Amino acid sequence: MRQAPFLATFLVLAATAAAQVPSPADRQKLDGAQQAYARGQDAMGREAFDEAARNFRTAFTLDPMHWLAWYGLGQAQMALKRFPEAVEAYRSSREVFLRFSTLDLSQQNAMERAREDEIREVRDTLLAVEQGRIKGSGGPINVSLAVQLQDRLRVLEGARMRGKESVVTVPAGLMLGLGSAHFRSGQLPEAQAAFQEAVKIDPKLGPAHNNLAVMHMLNGRFDDAKKEVKLAEKSGTQVPDSLKQEIERRAREARPR
Repeated sequence: MRQAPFLATFLVLAATAAAQVPSPADRQKLDGAQQAYARGQDAMGREAFDEAARNFRTAFTLDPMHWLAWYGLGQAQMALKRFPEAVEAYRSSREVFLRFSTLDLSQQNAMERAREDEIREVRDTLLAVEQGRIKGSGGPINVSLAVQLQDRLRVLEGARMRGKESVVTVPAGLMLGLGSAHFRSGQLPEAQAAFQEAVKIDPKLGPAHNNLAVMHMLNGRFDDAKKEVKLAEKSGTQVPDSLKQEIERRAREARPR
């Protein structure tokens, strides 16, 4: 993937919120962080997840404020089925993102411009994948890369601050990723809390409603599960028939005989 123009500039502003001008040494570190992040994204596209994780670690080691590198590490760890490590990466991404509340208006505007540029890049890459111009090893469409790009796009779009510059809200997609990592780690209460936070941030986030339907089903709250299924479908998410059938089956078995 191409390196997003202006992103390095944003990282300088974010990492040096109180500074006037970064030193040459700081500039070199920030440029190195962005280059490592770009390499990590490229490795994710090739499904070289260990390589991606190494590059994302390099990126936030050089620039601890690179919240997208932490998020990328979470994606890589999920692909590697290292779920507790994914939880920690997503948590770190959330913590770093919240620090942007200390930015002033001009810095927030610079952050917004950088994010919009990366959103355009991700959309272009996703379109190329969907059209088969970027192919995967298993077929004409790289499904894994398409899912990664959709998740990344959701997080980037959720991080927009235009019109609410004084408020920094964690992207709902980031909370969705954190909830999924908790779930895969067997931390069900934490997973449900993260999914609930995701729909609180974005009530139209269909995948989070789908996942809440699963959580309610597991807790024996079948009416709530059915409501979440309807909300997921209303948001445009296709809920698997197998999930709906399982909710109905468990609900029937739970009825008094």
